[in-house]
Amino acid sequence: MQALILLAGYGSRLGRDDIPHKCLLPFGDETLLSRHLTTLQSLGLDKTVLVVGHNKEAVKQYARGLGLEMPVEFVDNDLYETTGNTLSLVMGLREREGDFLVMDGDVLYPRSALEEYVRQARPSSFAVTPVDIDDTEASKVLLRGDQTIEAFITKRDLTENEKARFKMAGEAIGFFMLTQEVSRQLVALYDREEARFRQALWEIIFNEVTPLNEIRIYPLPNGECIEIDTQQDYEEALHLYQSNPEKY
Repeated sequence: MQALILLAGYGSRLGRDDIPHKCLLPFGDETLLSRHLTTLQSLGLDKTVLVVGHNKEAVKQYARGLGLEMPVEFVDNDLYETTGNTLSLVMGLREREGDFLVMDGDVLYPRSALEEYVRQARPSSFAVTPVDIDDTEASKVLLRGDQTIEAFITKRDLTENEKARFKMAGEAIGFFMLTQEVSRQLVALYDREEARFRQALWEIIFNEVTPLNEIRIYPLPNGECIEIDTQQDYEEALHLYQSNPEKY
């Protein structure tokens, strides 16, 4: 299995001009990115692909300087300022073989959470954490009766019809595994309808793919993973880390 980390975005909501990229936010002697890469290396992944954009050369130099034995490749997304992360996802998957672990680069998680997910879950699946059903911002995962994923709802509330027809499983926290077949479906769909998906978040294009495939969830404990979009998010993540550094 290979890994794909989406790192192209600017991270304007964070407001941290003191670091080149938010994936370089410090946690003790490490950063988000060094944590990702060393954990993936320990899992024995064949390769990790980083899709970079904002301050890409600084990110590349940092990753190369870690001295990893695991191969690390880079894909440049120079359109990151005017596109959504669907483009980064497609660019990273295009013309690659095999199953993929895909990660948003701005998530702090216990190392064991990612390790257990990779070792125990199967492609295609999404790691999810509990979330309030009325959390408008959350990427809410809806399940069919057979416990496979029907849709992702983000940046809006669920409709009464959705609440009646589907079970809300939690929030897609930012890492998922894809079979080669699902990856090919995503790339082909993007290429057919690029104008519709060019500025979209990856949740949008997955809503076209999940009804056609058996994609499952992998539940993670509540409160242990956090996506870092703002300085407040970082402070909360840092508190989690400092409270239990051995876990993180």
